Amino acid sequence: MKTRFTRLTLLFASVLTFGYARAAEPVRLNEPSAKRTNIERTLDRALNRELSFPLLAKGDMTGKVHVSFVIDKEGKIEVITCNSDNEQLKAYVLRKLARIDVGENPDGIWKTTHMVVDFHPEKS
Repeated sequence: MKTRFTRLTLLFASVLTFGYARAAEPVRLNEPSAKRTNIERTLDRALNRELSFPLLAKGDMTGKVHVSFVIDKEGKIEVITCNSDNEQLKAYVLRKLARIDVGENPDGIWKTTHMVVDFHPEKS
């Protein structure tokens, strides 16, 4: 009986200890932001700044634009493919992407980035 009580107490103490140690660890989710490079953060900021809904454009500027691009050594976006049913919207996105400069990319290595840009007015 004494041995059984000791074993149960030891088991309970170890479960509490390991549970506390696990609870003290930081939450490890799939955090790509921690591993992102400076150029990726700069690209995200530039895309958010440049690609906004064209309020002043004439005509129907709603729809989706599918874009694939890479960053060259100078930090400019090179569009590989761009598809959309709305040609005006496609031209707008290409103009905006041509203006983006994320700084030098000395490695010249960049994975192909695929994006879907969805333009639609906000509902009130």
